[in-house]
Formats: sequence, C-alpha cells, structure tokens
Amino acid sequence: RYRGKFPHQLPIDDGTYHTSLQDLSMGLRYNWRARPLMLTPFVLGTFPINHYEHFAHSAIGTDSWEFRMGLNAGHHFETVLPRAYYQVQYSYAIVQSFMNFRPNKNRFNGEFGYFLTRRLSLRALALSQITDGGLDFSDFHHRVATDPLWRQHDRISRTDILNLGGGAAYGITRDLDVFGSLLHTVWGRNGHALYTGVTVGVSWSFRMPWARPQLAYEAAANSDSWQAQVNQPPQMQCAH
Repeated sequence: RYRGKFPHQLPIDDGTYHTSLQDLSMGLRYNWRARPLMLTPFVLGTFPINHYEHFAHSAIGTDSWEFRMGLNAGHHFETVLPRAYYQVQYSYAIVQSFMNFRPNKNRFNGEFGYFLTRRLSLRALALSQITDGGLDFSDFHHRVATDPLWRQHDRISRTDILNLGGGAAYGITRDLDVFGSLLHTVWGRNGHALYTGVTVGVSWSFRMPWARPQLAYEAAANSDSWQAQVNQPPQMQCAH
C-alpha cells in the first residue's frame, strides 16, 4: 500500500492494501560443478500472468517480461565455521522495450548463512542492481498522469539500488522449507527505497523421475553433518 500525499492514481494508491496475481517465472539451471566451489549457470524467463496496473506507487510490478541469464556460486565451509556457507549470484536481465527504451539490468546478490541446528538457519543478505541505460528522474519534465513518458517511468528509468538485510529459514521436511527476510535500502537512485521490506514464503523442492539422488541420500544417512542433508546451498529467498 502507499501512504503519502502524492498518489499516482486512485484507487490503487488510496492507502489501503490491494491484491493481485503478478508474474510467472520459468527457468532452467545446471549444476556444472560441485566442489570445491559449486557453480550453477541458469536462465530464467518472467512473464505477467495478467495485465495489472503498473503506474502506481503501490504497483506490484511493471507488467512486462524479462529474460535473465546468470551464474550462481556457492561454498560450504568444512573446517572453519563448518555449519556456515555462502553463495553469490550475478545475472543480466534483458527487459521489454517501451518507447524505444530498454534499460537492461545487472543484478548482484549475496548470502552468508549459518545453521544453528540441522533445520534452522540464519542468513545475511545483500541485493543490488545496476541498470544499463534508461532515464534519470530529472529527465521526466512533465510528471503528470497524462504525460506518456511519465506513465512509463517505472519501466524505463535507470534504477540502481542496494538492499541489505537478514533472514531465517526452517526445514520442515527434506523437501519443504519456510523462510522469511527483512531488507532495507542503504543506497539507490531513481527508485523507491525500502524502509522495511518483509518477505515470507514456502519453498518446495521436487525431483523428476530420471533424477538420481541416491548418492546424496546415502551420504546423509551415514553422516550427522548438515552438509550431507543437501546437495546445494539454500537459494537466496528474498525479494528481487
């Protein structure tokens, strides 16, 4: 919801909560290397499920598609801090063009986590974005709803940002986790700063019939260490 004196348009910026379906993401990743550094390249496509309102302070998204390609790298510490791990991610997003502007995005994310128990983990999070191209806020000379350029400003702006925060996750079963995180914007330009961004969710993992996880299961059965319970570091479960 938006609580301010300058709404873009009503009723979506009327200060109350609004719900809507947002986007669908479909991706493919391949665990190229497991030790000593886990490397996993990936591709990901995101598309709107329905055409929701994008011109609003409280809009749920930009109602546009994007295609991302990138690389995850992660490592479990085995000697120093044996219950700790880290992972980093870089991705490049090609976004939908509007009014001949295509501000593609570089995203750098990082996570450091520590398992307090076999099921409960804490994590420190960093999410950043640097945009290629796009317009600065000062380039929008007529900031009224009737101006075509201003109506697209969320889609065509050069939005750079750095969010820091932390979170926790709890493994209910081998395949089902619940998680939550808090984020705060410490630097940015041409975008909305997060005073407190809250994310909660559920993560369910499943395997296709042709997958062969037997070796990982055998290792888990013969070990008390948390590393044997998983075959990759937990994903960065926080808002993009």
